Amino acid sequence: MLSHSQFESRFRDLDQQIEILTQRVAQLEETLAARPLTAAVRPRRAPVKDAVAAPPEEVPNRVLNMLGGSSLLPRIATLCFLLVVALGLRTLTDSGILDVQIGSVIGMVYAAVLMFVGWLQYRKKGPLAPVFSISGGLLMFSIVLESHARFASIPSELAYVMLVLTGIALSVTSYQNHVRLPILLGALGMCLSSVAIDWPLPFFPYLLLVLWLSILMSYFATRLKRCSWLRIFTLVATLLVIAVWWLKLEKYTKVRIDDIPAILAPGWVYPVTFLLSSTLLAMALFGIVRSGEERISKFDLTLPLINVVWAHLFLRYQVQHIAVIGALSTLVAFFHFGIVWKLAQRKLLRAPGTNAFTMAGAALLCLALPDIFGNILYALPVLSLVAVAVNYFADRWHSGGMRLTAYLLQVVVTIGISWVLVEDGVADHLIDGLVVSAICGLLSIYHYRYCRKNPPAEESQLFSQYDSDDQSAISILLAGLTNGFFMTMVLVYQGLLLYPDAQVEVAFTAIQSVAINGAATVIMSLALAWRNKELRNVAILITIIGGLKVFLGDLLSINGLGLVVSVFSFGVAASLESYALTRWQKLESWEKRKQTGTLENATAELPQIGK
Repeated sequence: MLSHSQFESRFRDLDQQIEILTQRVAQLEETLAARPLTAAVRPRRAPVKDAVAAPPEEVPNRVLNMLGGSSLLPRIATLCFLLVVALGLRTLTDSGILDVQIGSVIGMVYAAVLMFVGWLQYRKKGPLAPVFSISGGLLMFSIVLESHARFASIPSELAYVMLVLTGIALSVTSYQNHVRLPILLGALGMCLSSVAIDWPLPFFPYLLLVLWLSILMSYFATRLKRCSWLRIFTLVATLLVIAVWWLKLEKYTKVRIDDIPAILAPGWVYPVTFLLSSTLLAMALFGIVRSGEERISKFDLTLPLINVVWAHLFLRYQVQHIAVIGALSTLVAFFHFGIVWKLAQRKLLRAPGTNAFTMAGAALLCLALPDIFGNILYALPVLSLVAVAVNYFADRWHSGGMRLTAYLLQVVVTIGISWVLVEDGVADHLIDGLVVSAICGLLSIYHYRYCRKNPPAEESQLFSQYDSDDQSAISILLAGLTNGFFMTMVLVYQGLLLYPDAQVEVAFTAIQSVAINGAATVIMSLALAWRNKELRNVAILITIIGGLKVFLGDLLSINGLGLVVSVFSFGVAASLESYALTRWQKLESWEKRKQTGTLENATAELPQIGK
């Protein structure tokens, strides 16, 4: 039972709680009095069936509006009447009542009238405008194609002219009325119909001129509304036609130009190539400039590279003096680098568009310089130096794409050295192979050191999203080590030639394994000394390569002392790297304990790590 003092304490506590509750109720009353009644009381939500229900006549009226009010049925009816007239003309021509040439002319006039009526309908915002324009265009393309290919009632020149005029008329309709359907039909119709005329042996200059116009039309169609698929289609069709012309001309590259058939038109190669390549270059440049800071289409970014590759290869196999084409292509490559410089002067973030022309110029140098020097090996030091320069300007303009292009170019140089020295053999390049591999190796190592001292800019979207640690620069280091390996092999081969009685091939194969395993050991030692994880990973990769060469190559190809030395070198490399990796782990454990605060225990273990 509670005492008197405990009872009084409980009573005071209860009194305080009642006072607090009274104050809270008063505050709530004041708050409710300040609010309007409409905010405190919510209207009752209407039943769901009342909100969703619609008049029963709404759905049928919608269908009727779609069929009548939206001009679907009137358009179908108009198309049927137009088709009846065209089929009637075709029937009269097939039955012989109308002459073939007269029937073709009447059909072309009828198609032209339909396109003109479509133009008038577009001007008046008529609902039947697409029917007349599309019907007239399709009818014109089909009549021209059939009149030439089946009836031979019109010559090839007139057929090409009619196709061009049809495409131009549809383009004018689109641009004057800001619609894209007629120009899409014009570009596709010109492209497909012109290829079908006289195939498989057309007069290629005429055909390519029509395709050139279709490329222009696809470019202007993209300005009305993005349709990169049309630009891709017309470009691929043009390149396929050029490839066919190339293959037909290649049969006569060993003879005089006078002996080439006139239908192949060898004299048109240079003007057609210049017209197409300059047009594609201008289209890519205008597309990049017009984009400004907005996203550039992938087609415009890849077009300069595609353009220079096909133009150089097409001209290279049509002339006997390849060095001349190489010199001209080199000038064009530096012209692309000039465009890169001008684009960078716009002072836009990340210098958009510069990498597109950088890749084109670098690719063209890779194709042109071997033609000038007469050997790809002599061109590689120049390309390696260009890669370093591209990386420098990439950092200056904060362009991640240009930096990646520099990496790729340095790798291409190493691939070129490997291909030449492996394909031709080290014995055929004792002097030039040594000099080139040494220069390219030094440039690659310098390039790698430059990249580590100058990381990619934070503004670079490519590296910030996909390679924030710039791990792709390891490819340059591997390229430099590969160049150094080939330089060492050239020196070793020259030394082996001083001993006539030596088994050169066996000794050369064994020394290759020793060089690979020795390089892995040296790089691992440097990685441990500098605590560089990147070098450690490279050393492990080289060790794996050395093991594969020893156990999958040397064991099956050589024997005797050379095989013993090869296997022993890998064993030494594996044991030394095992020791280095173990010591690395102990050092990392000691550093972790130091950071967590157990410094006394870590200091006590430090002498054991040294052992």
